[in-house]
Parts: sequence; C-alpha cells; structure tokens
Amino acid sequence: MTKSKLVMSNNSDPFDSHSNDPIERDNRAAAKITDPDDAGEPAAVAEQMRCLQAMARERDAIIDSSSDGLFVCDNHATVIRINPASERIHKIKADAIVGRNMVDLIEQGFIDRSAALEAIQKRATVSLLQKKDHRKLISTGTPVFDDSGELIRVVVSERDITEIDTLQRCLEEEQAIKDQLQTQLAEMQQRLIQTQKIIARSPNVVKLLKQALKVSKADSSVLITGESGVGKGLVANLIHKNSHRAEKPLIRINCGAIPESLIESELFGYEKGAFTGARAGGKPGHLELADGGTLFLDEIAELPLSAQVKLLRFLEDGRVNRLGGTQARQVNARILAATHRDLKQMVGEGTFRHDLYYRLNVIPLVVPPVRERKECLLPLLRYYVDYFARKLGSPKRLSHAAVESLMAYPFPGNVRELMNICERAVVMSELEVIALEDLPRDVVSHTGNAGATPSVQWPPQMTLEQILQSVERALLLEATQKYRNQSQIAAALGVSQPTVARRMKKYGLMASLTIRER
Repeated sequence: MTKSKLVMSNNSDPFDSHSNDPIERDNRAAAKITDPDDAGEPAAVAEQMRCLQAMARERDAIIDSSSDGLFVCDNHATVIRINPASERIHKIKADAIVGRNMVDLIEQGFIDRSAALEAIQKRATVSLLQKKDHRKLISTGTPVFDDSGELIRVVVSERDITEIDTLQRCLEEEQAIKDQLQTQLAEMQQRLIQTQKIIARSPNVVKLLKQALKVSKADSSVLITGESGVGKGLVANLIHKNSHRAEKPLIRINCGAIPESLIESELFGYEKGAFTGARAGGKPGHLELADGGTLFLDEIAELPLSAQVKLLRFLEDGRVNRLGGTQARQVNARILAATHRDLKQMVGEGTFRHDLYYRLNVIPLVVPPVRERKECLLPLLRYYVDYFARKLGSPKRLSHAAVESLMAYPFPGNVRELMNICERAVVMSELEVIALEDLPRDVVSHTGNAGATPSVQWPPQMTLEQILQSVERALLLEATQKYRNQSQIAAALGVSQPTVARRMKKYGLMASLTIRER
C-alpha cells in the first residue's frame, strides 16, 4: 500500500505552489485515494474520487488540446497556467510565465495590454486587440465567480488573427474589384471618376455624369438641384473641367453667405466712390473675374430680387455695369447655378423671378441624395475612411458591423454628413478596425444595432435560413407595393434585376408585381 501511495505522490498536481486553488485541491484530494480498503473509506467515496480524477484529466486534455491560447489567472491577475497553444503564440515556455503577475508582464513588454486586468477591473468579459511581434492577437478575458459572487479566476483566451485579418482584407479587395466590374460606366467615365473623385456606381448617378459630360460641351446655363450636401459643387466642377473653358477660372460664389447689402457689389463690382468705404480704385465683381471661364452661383435661391434683375440682364446681353459706374463691360462668362430649394414654388410665391428661373433652367440637372445611391454608399465610405486615415497617418478600416449600420443609415445630410461621420470614426477609433462604438449614436440607434434586444421575436423552432428567407420575402413583398417593375425594385434594394426576378419567382411574388404593372 505504501508503494501505491508513493506512486500517486509523484503524479501530484503541477500547481502545488498555489495551494489556495480549489481546482488544484480537488486534484490533490483525488490523487491521495488510490486504495479504498487502505484508506478505510467507503467504496462510494472512492468511486467519486476516481470520477473526480477522470474529470480533472479530461479538463487538462481539453485545455492542452485547444487551438486557442489559454491563460488562467487568479483574482490578482497572477498567471496560474498557460496551455501549449499560448506557448506557441508567445514563443515562450510556461515555466517562464506561471507565477508572474500581468502588471509585471506589461511593464517588461511581454504584452501591451492585459484582458485579465481589465476583466478584473470591470468584473465583466473584456475583448481587446493586442499587437505582438508584428502580429495581431484578439484576447478575451472572462471572470469566474464563486457561489458567493467573489471573483476567483480569470480565463483569457487568445487567438492569432494576423492571417485572418490579411485574408479578410483580400476578400474585401476582391469584392471591391467585383463591384467595379459590375458597374455600367464606360472607360472614359471611369477615368473621369478617378481624376475628379466622383464615385458613381448607382444607375442614376451614372446617368447624371453622362448628362454633365454632354452639357459641358455647350455654353448653355445649367441649373443643378438637389438636397444639401449631395455634391452639387462637384458636378459644377466636372462641367467646367470638361468644357472648352477649362483653362480659364471657375469662380464660385455662395449667394446665401454674403449679406444682402453686399451681394450686388460682390457679383457686379463697383467703381471708385460708389459708396462709403469703397476701395479707391474700384473693384471688379465675380462676373468680371470669371471672364472667359465659368461663374458658379451656389444657393441661387438666396439671391435678392434687386440682384436677380441685374443677373437676368447679364444673361440676356452679356454686359456688366459696376455699382456707381456708367460704362458697361462686355463679359464672356458661363453661368452654372445650384440650389436645394424648389425654385418653381418660389416663382409661384413671388420670391424668385420667373424670367430668371427660365433663363437659368435651360438645362436642369438633378443630383440624387445618398439614400437613392445605394450602390455608391460602400465605395464612398471606403474612400473617405482611407482619405482621412491617410491624413491622420494611421491605417483604418470599417468592421462588418459598422458597415451594416452605415449601409442602413439614410444620411439625411448626404455626402457632407457621410464625410463628417467617416472623419469622426477615423479620429475616435483607437484600433485599426472601426467598430460600432466608434460611430455616432444616431447612426447606431437608427439601425437598431445599439445592443438592445430586437423587437421581432422569431419562433424558436425556426432555423436561421428560414428566418432569412422570411425577411427576404417580406422585403420583396413590400417592394412590389411601392414600385411598378423589377428594375425599380432592384435599384431600391441595391441588387441586379435578374436577382430580383429569381427571388420573386422563388417566393411566388411574380403575380403581385404583374398586377401593379397593369
């Protein structure tokens, strides 16, 4: 019997130095009883001990065979155990780590952050990204509590995601190439987009660019309309750069940003002594500065009626009279105007001259809002995230969750708001990957990704595939009530028309749309 006990003492738990560990105490207790007759314990107790030994061996096998690295720390963040996967990840033996505290390991540069320490501080599961030897590790610290709620352990799992991150980026690049190949832009338009930073993937934007290129060859007045922030100025710049006036200046004036008392002098100029404070030699107006080139009148709806009369006269004869002057000057400037307001309604209300409206509205161009440019949204997000990341000098990219939230957000402020959100996310994100918490609260709460429980509760017996099909069918059914044909549905949902046709046939919705088309 003594020999049997001696053998088991040689197989004692490797954590003898940590006598307060309850798991280790269980192991040692199980190891002590090898012969129930010798120990004088009932057979039932001996059987329990053998079961406990088997469970301990099974636990050890699971920990050691895990492909993820595992650290087990006590409630003070002192390392109790690491598994072979962690030894491979950190290229170090367990003997060099066990018994050391995470605070000391951080100070020595072994790791830059500790999920165990943060989990102890927050008393909750914590996930963070670590960088080690040009590799990326994702670490998750999970606190373990006893029955009385006392923290007794922290288990940290870690995984080397360097290869996964590289593969993910490659997949995103492949998808971006695929999206580009599927667009209907011609080769000339593709080159134009690259030089002018106009991203066009949606059919309505492609159509707009075609119209703008065609208009650029003429000298007709153009009225560009659209909501605030959609990029009306970019369209004006595109027209000018592709016209025969490209070598001459493009002069911009925001009619809403200049006080009404100064708008005429800014637009038409003034002569010496025209008014108190006038420059001694007089000053040419924006129309004269645009001679040979283009004058872009942004927010034309804010132009006072008195200035509207003079602008109409210029459009009719091409002559400019400075304030306080008696001699007219001949000016060759093309007029491009833009507004987010309904000029036709303003004409009916008497706040905008009808003759000027028809003079400006020779060729109307409508810039669609971002919510109607679904195919453009993801390329726009990627472009501006990369743009602001380059300015910041730190690589950034959007996580899948962030992309899903941004894709579902309507962007009432259009491209201007999209730029602001991208800049904020790039600046506020501490990691390379921009997560949901880096986005504005309005974006996350609007799309239902704020962490709240979804309002729709699916039957527990439904599989994920069944739920997805249910949602897809509901969306298509709703679309058949709003749109008259498959092309409109495809444009609204951001997919191709053949895809819509296949899905509608799959769910038996072809008849619903046929009735609408009639």
